Amino acid sequence: MSPSPPRSDRRGVRHRVKPKDSPEFLPSHRGDDKGRPKFGLPTPTFHLILFLVGLAVIFGIIVYVEKQLPTPLMAEDEAINPGRFIAERAKNTLVNLTNIGPRVTGSYENEVLAVNFLKNAIGLIMQSAKPIHKIEVDIQKISGSFPLTFLDGMTHVYHDVQNVIVKIGSKKGSDHSILMNCHFDTVSDSPGGSDDGASCVVMLEILRLFSQVEKPLVHNLVLLFNGAEENFMQASHGFITKHKWAKEIRAVVNLESCGAGGREVMFQSGPNHPWLMRIYSETVGYPFASSLAQEIFQSGFIPGDTDYRIFRDFGGVPGLDFAWYLNGYVYHTKNDNAAHVPLGSLQRTGDNMVALVSGLLSAEELTNTGQHKEGKIIFFDFLGAFIMFWSLHVGDFLNVLTLALSVYSMMSNMREAINRGLSQKQYLKHLLSCAGSVLQSWLLSLFVAVAIALSLTALSRTMSWYARPIWIIFLYVLPSLIFPMVLLLYKAEKQRKVVVSPWTLFQLYYDSYQLVWSLMLLLSTLCRVQSGFIPLFWVIFPTIGNLIRIKVFQHWRDWKWLLLHATMMFLPFVQCAYMTLNAVQLFIPIMGRTGAANNGELILAVLCTVMFSFLFSYIIPIILLVRNPKQVLSVLITIFVGSILALLFTPLGFPYSGDPASLAQQRFAILHAERSFHNIKGDLINRETGFWIVDLDINSPYTLKGIVPEIDRAQPVGPDCDKYLYCGMPYFIPILSFIWKTHWVKAPPINVPINTTFEMLTREKLSHSVERLTFNVTGPDHMGLMISPVKEAELVRWSILDEAPLAGPRWKGRETYFVYFSYADKPKAWVFSLDLRVPEGWRNAVVDIALTSHFVHGPYQQSKPFKDLVQQFPVWTTVTGWQSTYKSFIY
Repeated sequence: MSPSPPRSDRRGVRHRVKPKDSPEFLPSHRGDDKGRPKFGLPTPTFHLILFLVGLAVIFGIIVYVEKQLPTPLMAEDEAINPGRFIAERAKNTLVNLTNIGPRVTGSYENEVLAVNFLKNAIGLIMQSAKPIHKIEVDIQKISGSFPLTFLDGMTHVYHDVQNVIVKIGSKKGSDHSILMNCHFDTVSDSPGGSDDGASCVVMLEILRLFSQVEKPLVHNLVLLFNGAEENFMQASHGFITKHKWAKEIRAVVNLESCGAGGREVMFQSGPNHPWLMRIYSETVGYPFASSLAQEIFQSGFIPGDTDYRIFRDFGGVPGLDFAWYLNGYVYHTKNDNAAHVPLGSLQRTGDNMVALVSGLLSAEELTNTGQHKEGKIIFFDFLGAFIMFWSLHVGDFLNVLTLALSVYSMMSNMREAINRGLSQKQYLKHLLSCAGSVLQSWLLSLFVAVAIALSLTALSRTMSWYARPIWIIFLYVLPSLIFPMVLLLYKAEKQRKVVVSPWTLFQLYYDSYQLVWSLMLLLSTLCRVQSGFIPLFWVIFPTIGNLIRIKVFQHWRDWKWLLLHATMMFLPFVQCAYMTLNAVQLFIPIMGRTGAANNGELILAVLCTVMFSFLFSYIIPIILLVRNPKQVLSVLITIFVGSILALLFTPLGFPYSGDPASLAQQRFAILHAERSFHNIKGDLINRETGFWIVDLDINSPYTLKGIVPEIDRAQPVGPDCDKYLYCGMPYFIPILSFIWKTHWVKAPPINVPINTTFEMLTREKLSHSVERLTFNVTGPDHMGLMISPVKEAELVRWSILDEAPLAGPRWKGRETYFVYFSYADKPKAWVFSLDLRVPEGWRNAVVDIALTSHFVHGPYQQSKPFKDLVQQFPVWTTVTGWQSTYKSFIY
């Protein structure tokens, strides 16, 4: 007798033998039987397509909202807006400041013209100030040294850098001050419109406004216009460690920029002073802040730093760090001019800073900030409308409560499944299997993204999204939808042998996403992560949706149930889409300056895939309810394949743009350099000059082959990295760990006015095992010193700093040290000593030393051969460069 065919009961469980009282069909909901097969897929195909289109529309609305800036006030509006920040006046001041040109530390433009400009502007404000205010101005010229664990690590030695400092307060005085900081110096070749001229003119306008207030200030406002931030925070170090007003600083507001315009993001707070965030949230009209941004920045993933770090680490001062980041294409280029700074951005930042500083100056916490040091906080804004923040302790409570509710909701679903005939063991088995499928789908998306990025790299079609960010949608967002859907459909087909009901299967995958996010929330809680609000969102709202569905929609599984699902996913989707958009806008321009050794295509592929895979978490399982999933997938796949073909076979994939209205130029840093090498006897053994091409993105310098003849002769520098300290190249700063793929082209000799010299003055024995080598160095106002003792030797002390020398990356198994040396005034001889511990009786070389010089400003910055080279570059490139030397010695 043959066995009966498998049958399924109303609980969605397939049985080997049909139960006696099992009906053949189950109504779609109670009291309504239209003869539909009981396990027919309930969702029309076009519903999912419309749903995806709706998500795209929501994302577009977020893009629109994110770009909105307040209406700027013009000078003519001042009469009806007394006490308001006037953007037009700030913009006019910015135009005048940037007309000075690039303001490099040590240049006449920075040390004389810019300082005089600020003194004159401040003087005019003081003349019209209300008499109840006391305004003091001080010009600080300062020297010092300090270690900085930034990039590969370096030690600073600086001389005569300048600060222009203003203090405004009541005539009766106060012992407590708020510090606002900007910097008026710039990098070479850049007029510094956004970085950081805009911040300085905002501060000048704030000074004017506070000088017109009818009531005396409760506490002092100190405005620091520092003249050596681009020298890696030297002037702020000089202020906070040596200025007479530094001891009264209780909190700092730092204004920076890595892009021209947009909204200023508050990306660093505290540390451990939540009252600062409270005042920010209560006072500013246009909030924009994220503890996620803080963790990303402080991780070192973004190659940058600000004066906030100096005030925090060397002054122990808490504060808030702000920066513009939109349009990072012009950052540190000749295009960073006043024209690229929107009036709306100035108005927004000005309004926010006036309100924030007013709140800080009247804060009770200012008189004793130490009593209000309460730990880290979690913070974020919602679409720029308001700020949410809470302490980590409150976060722990919220997270634990949410996790408990999450577990309860999943257990309720398990009980419901058991009531339908699934055993607890079966449910848990399938839940864990679905969770594994979720993780596999994320890994599959990453694998596909990496494969796409590497394929584009092999085909020389990388960074298409650099000038046209929409390519990210076609290259990496669509696969983050397509491949997880395909995988879930494949896995579900196997699971339907036991779990026949598509609703039960959908609920299992819904719970599996909730389970994965719950584990991520637990991990973020245990690790004290300040960005833990992201998994919190992806747990709490699905959990609430689960609980509502169980209580209200248990028997209604039609469009109303899907509407509930969409409603509960709306807030976490909007918030995370908003943060994803901000991250993409930040990282795209950064990929143009991370170095050719770092595959920007691959990095952005991984970042976007991770972010959008998270964003689509609870959207992917809907494909299991669609009547014709192949139709949905065919639409998505057609768009994906069509976009790939367009990228490969049309000019639309070209990564750069020289259009003034939408600049996205390829960056080049080129040094016209002379390098010379000496043996242990001091004899010159080799000298050559050439153009050192610092490749700043993965396409460099190949995009110029056939356009610039010299590029066709360029040779990789890589082989020299094993032979010579820092590859035998004049690195301006220690960035060898991520910018080591560079090229060299032989060129005519350089033409510099100052000869760089390096001389050993004395060599003496301090003990049986310690030698002291004393050196004398002369050269221009910017120099670099690289030191590497042999393996048998150890640098135990030096005269540069009292503390132990800060080591950098190893070279041939040996320690290296980098010293960044600068003069803001006339360069003088620099004498320093190294104390090296060597084995007793050691008679061989003990140390390799390289000295670099950099002519980053003035008439000798760029040679005629350099100018002739750059003139051949196309409009979609931007070049910065100078003359430099590299000299190596062995002792």
